[in-house]
Amino acid sequence: MRLFLPLILFVTSLSAQLNPAVKCGFGQHEHSLNRTTSSQIKERPLLDSSYVSPAGFFRIHYTLDGVHAVTGVSASGPPIFVIEAAITADSAYSVLVDELDFLPPVPDAGMDGPELDIFIVDMKTWENALYYGMTYFENYTPSPTYLLVDNDYTEIGYSTSGINALQVTIAHEFFHMVQLRYSHPAFLDWANVYWYEISSVWFEEYCYPDINDYHAYVQSNFNAYQFPGLENTTYMYGHGIYGQVLDKEYGTRNSKHIMLDLWENLSDKDAMDNLGQVLSSSPWNSSLTDALGKYALYNVFTGSRAISGLYYDDAAALPEVRTMDYLLPVSFPDDFSFALEGSRIGFKRFSPQTNTNFFVSSSNLENYQRIFLTQHSLEKGSSLIGAVEDYWVPSNEVNPQDYFIFPLINGSRETAASFSLSFDGSALDLVDAIQTLYPNPGVLSFESIKLSLMIAASGNTKIKVFDILGHQVHEQDQYLDEGIRIVELSLPESTISGVYFLKFITGRTTLSRKLTVLR
Repeated sequence: MRLFLPLILFVTSLSAQLNPAVKCGFGQHEHSLNRTTSSQIKERPLLDSSYVSPAGFFRIHYTLDGVHAVTGVSASGPPIFVIEAAITADSAYSVLVDELDFLPPVPDAGMDGPELDIFIVDMKTWENALYYGMTYFENYTPSPTYLLVDNDYTEIGYSTSGINALQVTIAHEFFHMVQLRYSHPAFLDWANVYWYEISSVWFEEYCYPDINDYHAYVQSNFNAYQFPGLENTTYMYGHGIYGQVLDKEYGTRNSKHIMLDLWENLSDKDAMDNLGQVLSSSPWNSSLTDALGKYALYNVFTGSRAISGLYYDDAAALPEVRTMDYLLPVSFPDDFSFALEGSRIGFKRFSPQTNTNFFVSSSNLENYQRIFLTQHSLEKGSSLIGAVEDYWVPSNEVNPQDYFIFPLINGSRETAASFSLSFDGSALDLVDAIQTLYPNPGVLSFESIKLSLMIAASGNTKIKVFDILGHQVHEQDQYLDEGIRIVELSLPESTISGVYFLKFITGRTTLSRKLTVLR
């Protein structure tokens, strides 16, 4: 019996990880995103007790009797579960409204009092499905909202249980309440539901980074034979990590968080179109393609490939993304071709068969295409070598224990894209050249800027950086051997956002390139 109980617990936990409960009923019922279908809007639960949250924003409705009962009665007040629900709701309100400057939900016009309403019920009984929670709104506009959460989170299928599950669910559903404020008075487009869920999964992790309920949903995304697109609603909860990418890469600029800017501009637009338009505007100065490229890189560096301090905060605890596997050529030159559907990312893994050195390039890439080269070694760990374009990127001293992953990105929504990789191991015809400067724009607070240089002959070199007024702000001297060399640009911490001009000086030539820096 001592062995049997742990086995039951292990199987139960494994079942919840492999077949997790539906995180949110909001995205499962089209009627929840259609105010005109009044016959499918449920009445509010009738529960006989309530408790107002400490900050006065929420009224928590509950009962101590029947199938919806909350257990753990306290002699001095409501059950701890109810009190925790109230504290959690106040905290979510504080973070989203006070810290991130989102508008609060539409007031509920005095229904059950002036507070926003949260009902604690047995979700499986109430919804006839195992949901963590559900956000409802009324069948008129402007629409007050109310949300439902489970009364204990003990059923098999929840990846997280008890108070932890309650906390992430209230944070998740409260963001839905706020989202409905931004969609009003526009018609709620069912096609955008994935963006509602991506945003809410991001927010629950933003509020409770140590709970990690979303991990159970990332697994199916990373195991998919072809990595799913953001608009695929089957995988929308696992794509909540894309919100983390947006948060870490873009964060807050000019006192506005990227998520707030995206929701303020959504209205009746297509969510992906809106994402591209906002990213390309000031102060973000990016693109949908670049943001998908960052998402692809984050997804490479997880599990055993995680790099401490970079990419996802809990990258080491996440699964590793599935790759399409190939053997690195033994003889050169050699070429490979791939195709990728619109708004998709893919991962190609190449394993060397012998000790080798090689160069790789890709030609004829459109402005909506990206390719990166990452190297993974038992001896050296994992690293991003750089972007692959119409120039040679080197990889030296490669052995059969290493492998390489090429993330491919197609940022076009309209068309599939073709990609090529050209490998060469021969000596190259060398000239002095700045092959690329990446990333450009570069966010100094998060990432280093690197130059890929072709050096015609070994010798001393200089890199000088000037601001738009011609003032020199940086200089670094370095001896570089001939060949393809990657150099990290060591700009000072005091460098402010703006446009700069870089000069690369050898004993033979001076080359220039424009650089944009973001903080």
